[in-house]
Amino acid sequence: MFEKILFPTDFSEYAKRALDCIAGFPGARDVILFHVVEGARSPRGGGEIGDTFYRTGENFLKEEKRYLENLSQNLRVTTAVKISSDTAGAIIETAEERGVSLIVVGARGSSLVEGILLGSVSMAVLRRSRINVLIMRHKIIEKMKAKTYEMFCPMILSRVLCPVDFSLYSDSAIALLSRTKGVRGVILLHVVSQGETEAEIEDAVQKAKAQIEAIRSSLAAQSIEVRTIVRTGNPSFEITRIADEEDVSVIWMSSHGKGWFRDLLLGSTAYTVAMNAKRPVIIIRKPE
Repeated sequence: MFEKILFPTDFSEYAKRALDCIAGFPGARDVILFHVVEGARSPRGGGEIGDTFYRTGENFLKEEKRYLENLSQNLRVTTAVKISSDTAGAIIETAEERGVSLIVVGARGSSLVEGILLGSVSMAVLRRSRINVLIMRHKIIEKMKAKTYEMFCPMILSRVLCPVDFSLYSDSAIALLSRTKGVRGVILLHVVSQGETEAEIEDAVQKAKAQIEAIRSSLAAQSIEVRTIVRTGNPSFEITRIADEEDVSVIWMSSHGKGWFRDLLLGSTAYTVAMNAKRPVIIIRKPE
């Protein structure tokens, strides 16, 4: 379902490693390489410095276009440059104009702990975009070796952790997952986070097991290998912990839901997972 991808790049070595991953993304047919020149003036409006940066960006994009085409001859690669004082806004605007189904952003941040925090532009795109967003973790990219490259690049959908809260939004994310090329294995996870007594918690766990089993059966009928996990505790903590324990290739989760799946606001489960996960994260936006 992700046939058309927008990849914003700053031409760093990190971005180039992420480009390697995009070349093998399952089902991708069109990739738009995009660069934002920071500034308020248009190069067509007479800004000499802006024009220089604009043309430099165009030249770098041509090089990356050739590089990506050499990696995958099945991709149609185009390029675009914009000058804007709002980098995230320019990325989202271009994604909407071009009708892409996925924006791929890096997770580079300023944290002293490797890659735990999102960079400001990636964070803004994540919160403002109405289009699905894939966050590539820079810890994964920078230390990529043969085994991790295979898991997190061409086989990024080989082992998917999909948290569910049994809402319509969660159901939509699962439906999209079932239609997406390259999905090999899925781990469905529900976290019980409420209950006043042990009896209430145990009752919630048993109900969740029954509901998640129904989802598993539906996916299994489509020849997708599925496992289920029901845990108790803090949802965002459990999601990131299970992702590491199960060595998943990506976390796939809805941006909306009920209860602990709120909108992508500060403190929400989706936001916290996107901020702190050590694995790539695909945030599925709610259908309009």
